[in-house]
Amino acid sequence: MQNLGKEKQSLPDSGSRTAFSTGAVRDAMQGKGVPSMIPTCAITAVAKRFEDGASKYGPDNWRKGIPTSRYCDAAYRHLMACRDGKVDEDHFGAVLWNMSCWLWTLHAIEDGKLPRELDDILR
Repeated sequence: MQNLGKEKQSLPDSGSRTAFSTGAVRDAMQGKGVPSMIPTCAITAVAKRFEDGASKYGPDNWRKGIPTSRYCDAAYRHLMACRDGKVDEDHFGAVLWNMSCWLWTLHAIEDGKLPRELDDILR
């Protein structure tokens, strides 16, 4: 359950600060990623793919657990379609979707939310 301001909690602190010309100060950004640099077209493509999947299979169907080999195989198929210039569907969005879900699945397995058997790629 989210804390909706009912309990006082301390803010996370990296120990580093960024000072702005206005005098404002914020915790430093190093190591946190820079989402503002992600191309809008990439976010839109993957978001549309999530929307289409929710329409076809139901919202969050992929969170129930799909073997990682399925994401890998699909990502490669769509990547090859991108390379070959196919435009029959949004193959770039499909690559991003499969890679996103594959990564999320690995994290969910590591966190114990999904069974280890879903990571079925030999490494």
